[in-house]
Amino acid sequence: MKYVANYKSSFFLLIGVAAGGIIGIMYPASSVITYPVGNIYLNFLYVLVPPLTFFSIVTSIISTKTMKKAKNILFLSMVTFFLFSLVASLLALLLGILFHSMISVNNKYFLVTLPQVNEKVDFTKKIISMVSVKNIPELFHTENMIPLLLFSILTAISIRKLGTKAKQLKGFLSLITNLLYTMISILMKFAPIGFGCYFSYSLSQTGATILKSYAKIFILFLLFAILFYFIFYSMAVYFSGGLSKVEKFWKIIFLPALTAIATASSSACIPVNLKACDQLEIDPDVSRTVIPLGANIHKDGATGASVLKILLVLSLCNIEYMNFPILALVIFTSILSGIVMGTIPGGGVSAAILMVSIFNLPNEMMSVIILLSTIFDIPATVLNSVGNIPSAIIVDDLFNKQRN
Repeated sequence: MKYVANYKSSFFLLIGVAAGGIIGIMYPASSVITYPVGNIYLNFLYVLVPPLTFFSIVTSIISTKTMKKAKNILFLSMVTFFLFSLVASLLALLLGILFHSMISVNNKYFLVTLPQVNEKVDFTKKIISMVSVKNIPELFHTENMIPLLLFSILTAISIRKLGTKAKQLKGFLSLITNLLYTMISILMKFAPIGFGCYFSYSLSQTGATILKSYAKIFILFLLFAILFYFIFYSMAVYFSGGLSKVEKFWKIIFLPALTAIATASSSACIPVNLKACDQLEIDPDVSRTVIPLGANIHKDGATGASVLKILLVLSLCNIEYMNFPILALVIFTSILSGIVMGTIPGGGVSAAILMVSIFNLPNEMMSVIILLSTIFDIPATVLNSVGNIPSAIIVDDLFNKQRN
């Protein structure tokens, strides 16, 4: 009975997502209903995610006993994110080279299925908009999470410098954080309906038509995702906490993974990932820094997908990439793409602009990259989101060792 109670939310969410998927595939016309219901639910969630990110990061940094602890957590987080992304890019590159024949498309469908993109590539403007906004209200838009992240860190550091003068402010921020967590917990009770409807709409739109044209590269990406998800994450958790931690990790990871599948959004997964970290007994100061931070700048799935997308467009443009300088640039661009890629569904436009800019490709290649981003979206988001949990485990372990 206790087992059923522990997994009740996962069970209901699974039913909702499975039912939504079946309805979306068998009855595409159902999108008339599932589209508004799913999007209304996600809109409510997205309204809460930016303030939750801001207040959780601020309260995490200001609640740590010393500024040294906060700096150590941030430093260890950045190093861990980089190493995870580096491994993801190298694994994807290895698979892309070994299975080169799978990095191709059916030219007959290629010209028909490409979306039209009229956006001009301006790398400088994109970098500016990626890290900054013109006014405070824009900070709390879901597409501006990186500026919000930087603003959160600046706010927390400033509050700490105020010392005892900010005592009342600290209490207020802590109260607002708890309020947001309570609101999220209430909203998550309706997740089976909201996520199920959104997943149903997603499948009704993408369907199997486009996948037929890009089946080979999609299968290759699935192979990458499976290897990274099951093998690399298990190894990472094992070296940080041993076999017992691995067993516990796989017991609690189902709900975060299912949420990522249903929403295709790293932002939407922040609340459930924080809950998973609590179940893994990770220091709250660590989890409330790593999870929001990782949702914005750490995306293993996007990094691996970017490698395969770049190799594909280079092949389409007849650019030889089997040399060290180009392969090194592929890895660098892929890691950077994982950072700039949006945390909401369909957030691959920024990464497409980045790739086209760095490799000086024709603007038409943006259409290929964006289309592949759509096809890769769900499995990529699972890695993007779930990968932050083993990252938090590693940071927590490294911090404890450093402290001892």
